[in-house]
Amino acid sequence: MFVGQPRPTSPRAWFYIRSRAVSDKAEFNTQQSPACASSKVVYDDKTCILDYTLSLGQHFTQPTRTRPVGLNCIPAMENATGKPLPGLLRLPPPIRRRIYIFSGLAPAHGRPYVFDLHGGCRDRRAPSPACWYGLLPSCRAIYTETAALLYSANHFLIYYLGPASLEPLRALNPPSLASLASLKVILNEASCHEPRECYASAACYSEPSSYCREFHAHLHRLPVPCPDSRTDGDRLAAAQAMLDEWHSTAAYLSSHIRPGRLSFSLVCDVDPQQEQGVELAKRATVSLHLLPLLETCQIRLCKTPHYGLQEVAHDAARKVCRLAAPYYRPSPTLTTFVTLPRELRLRILEYTDLITPWKEVSWSRQDRGYCLFRTGCVEGPEYRIAPDIHHGCQFSQCCPDENWSTRSPAGCFCRRRHAAFSTTCKCWAPPGPDLFLICRTLCRDAQLVFFSGNRFVIHDHSCARPVSVALEWKQVDPGDASTGAYPYDRLGASLFFRELVPIHCLAYLRFVELVFPPYQHHIWPQEEHPAIKDWRATVDWLQDKINARGLTLRLIMADPLPEDWEAVDRAFITIPQGNAILAAYRAILRPLKLVAAGDDGLAAFYASLTCPWQWTESVRDRLNQPGGQEEAPDKAQERKRDAQREVMGDRYESLYANGKTEPNWSIWGYAVYAYNQ
Repeated sequence: MFVGQPRPTSPRAWFYIRSRAVSDKAEFNTQQSPACASSKVVYDDKTCILDYTLSLGQHFTQPTRTRPVGLNCIPAMENATGKPLPGLLRLPPPIRRRIYIFSGLAPAHGRPYVFDLHGGCRDRRAPSPACWYGLLPSCRAIYTETAALLYSANHFLIYYLGPASLEPLRALNPPSLASLASLKVILNEASCHEPRECYASAACYSEPSSYCREFHAHLHRLPVPCPDSRTDGDRLAAAQAMLDEWHSTAAYLSSHIRPGRLSFSLVCDVDPQQEQGVELAKRATVSLHLLPLLETCQIRLCKTPHYGLQEVAHDAARKVCRLAAPYYRPSPTLTTFVTLPRELRLRILEYTDLITPWKEVSWSRQDRGYCLFRTGCVEGPEYRIAPDIHHGCQFSQCCPDENWSTRSPAGCFCRRRHAAFSTTCKCWAPPGPDLFLICRTLCRDAQLVFFSGNRFVIHDHSCARPVSVALEWKQVDPGDASTGAYPYDRLGASLFFRELVPIHCLAYLRFVELVFPPYQHHIWPQEEHPAIKDWRATVDWLQDKINARGLTLRLIMADPLPEDWEAVDRAFITIPQGNAILAAYRAILRPLKLVAAGDDGLAAFYASLTCPWQWTESVRDRLNQPGGQEEAPDKAQERKRDAQREVMGDRYESLYANGKTEPNWSIWGYAVYAYNQ
């Protein structure tokens, strides 16, 4: 029986459909065949007419499942005693199943409902359990059918809130456990990870949000074995008591779970900084070894990524799902990875996480580190999304935030967000320093693959806000008009080439994109600014250190979005102020001629320069006039052509010769501009 629901006040509260009035003794005779004509269904005052329900059943679809659940495996009821069956049991099993779904036992389609074994439904879409609870105690036959459907078509969870709090799970009878298809046990939860409409994308691994504090703050606790004000005694003893109860619960489950059927999730957030933290995580996962073969397994051991705990989760899930361990055959010789030919080593390293899903890495002055710019998976010709962009989505969205209907009811077990493992998570995570610290030979190979296999996007301001500038910059002192008020002595590009990339790795670079946000006119650095002087010196220093013939460079002066304050500011820009922005463009462009000129110059150079006056009222009025929409792209192409010709010189025509086209947008361009059209 389902635990935690009040018994209905009437024994006949399970189901009523009064579609028409009937007399005390009405008969329904079918006329379709002699066999049907000889059978009669008698309705007395203790039954209700269900033929109206039969007509409604065709409007309800079956839940989308990969395996048969509920009544799909139950044969039609037979009356062994000769007495007439109750009206509901005289119906065919598929019709009864639709009736149960209509009453709220299971969703008609889409995501399964989420039920808490301590009582109540945690899903806003689900009807109140009072609508269907009376079906369970009505009779043994109906209980068998409804319980099988309830536990096979929905997701169940249970929290450890103190001693004996896992008792509702152990109270489930063997047939119910055999039907169970999805279960999550939460021993300790330090942050939210259940998908809800009101959650932000980072709510599952950040500090509790306002929604958490208002509705379920009591469920969030500090990682074990940290002190907990709700428990008495020693903190370690309380953690041991929790794990002992979980072990006894796992032993009970192992006797009744059907092998290969259950999708199981475990959450036990520990503190890896504590001495006993990792040991407690291992004890929590050891209990999983008692369970039979699981269909899928998801384990989370810390709300933030931790390599050691992630390995513990991986090993436990691999054993309980019977996943094959990597096979290492001892070699009779001394052949190792390092002794392989370098061509083979490089080819193998290309299949590691050194290459990001979109073959693109971002860097900015504010972030001071490499980061991966992710974008949502949106299709449609109006977005101009390239096929290779969609290919990378599968490695970054195992728990998508955009589509509520596709989220897993178990929550987020993404390895790039948590110390977790899931058999369904393929998300890319940074490779860490391991490959660069093994030996000098592997370090050089890893550097070659990393710098040559990825596109590098250098943001002069921020990766998180590539087309917006911090609001405090609005108050920057204009300073001298001949230099500009740019607050740094070096451009972000100079920092990247001079300080971040090892000198011997500069020759490995194959594609570099420089992105400048829409600074205000008085902030752009001018010819005499120290940052421009340093930029000229940096480009001159790069001439004999890069492989120019193998390097493609793209310069982007970003355009603000309509809702940004930068667009509002440029709506009132004057002609002299716009000329100051164009002068800054030229100051950044001119030094690039040093590495682009001649036959040994850049393989290609592309530019995208935003017009400073395109947000002014006069330009907007001109665009709204007949032919204005065609004039704007022509002007943009003219600026682009002039900039590329200035840098490439006589080699400009080779950029588009023989059908060549400009490379696709970078990921940040798709995320910022394509989704805001």
